[in-house]
Amino acid sequence: MLHVTNGDSAVERIQTADVPGRVIAWRDVLHEGPVPTGLDHEELREVRARYLAGYGLSDEPDVLRALEERDAELAAAAAVVLWFEHDLYDQLQLLQALDALRAHGGELELVQSDSFLANLGPEELARLFAERRPVTDEQLALAARAWSAFRSPDPTALETVLAGDCSALPFLATALRRHLEQYPSVRSGLARTERLILETVAAGATSRVAVFTAASALEEAIFMGDTIFWSYLEGLSPLVGRGGDALRLTNEGRAVLEGRTDWIALSGGVDRWLGGVRLQGDDAAWRWHEDAGRLVARNESAPVA
Repeated sequence: MLHVTNGDSAVERIQTADVPGRVIAWRDVLHEGPVPTGLDHEELREVRARYLAGYGLSDEPDVLRALEERDAELAAAAAVVLWFEHDLYDQLQLLQALDALRAHGGELELVQSDSFLANLGPEELARLFAERRPVTDEQLALAARAWSAFRSPDPTALETVLAGDCSALPFLATALRRHLEQYPSVRSGLARTERLILETVAAGATSRVAVFTAASALEEAIFMGDTIFWSYLEGLSPLVGRGGDALRLTNEGRAVLEGRTDWIALSGGVDRWLGGVRLQGDDAAWRWHEDAGRLVARNESAPVA
């Protein structure tokens, strides 16, 4: 039996529950960087390895080798138990894993949790294991639709999925909506993570750790680790300055946060992947309209909420 979960901390915790079989981590931050359509599994692994190596935590050949070993173990396992949480990070991993397992001929089971697995004790994890359920055809079909939509160059494909029935994977809809909130705001050009950073600095957080802690507390489900978060913070350097060792909001940062200045225009353009969508240039092809709760295309008139 092969157990698959989100990362090394969860692997260590699940092992304490003394479940039968081997436990491995998915180890991909799919809400960041390119996940384009039109690539087979091997080609997508190479794209993801190149992106993940860019954070400097490991060399590209080592990252690629780890992804290859993960996928080989998944394909060879006669029985697979997927352990994933409710947040965006986990739900995207779950979609990719289920999509990869569509043609799997063995036993597939799923543990879904609205608590972070790495925070649970052996007894709680053993209870979750006992409550696992077989993966259904409905779940596989929904995962395939959502994974394809996430990789599409047209982000409205995700909105189409969200307009349908997502109940087979009960945490998916909320996670995908949080993904859409990472599109630049029509009001300020900020992704939601960027806005939370500016808000917490404006509210008095003066260190990186304090900003990360305060911004994470404002998430309905924490999904972003500190390494990725620091990259967002560093990218906002014209808006967040330093007074000695303390972080502070600059005049430009206050203007952007208040919606008086557009961050994309101020920064000279955007180049960011969100799943299969690449936002490039001095304006974003798609923006998030907070009041309407949906995406709008460039030059589209603002929808009525």
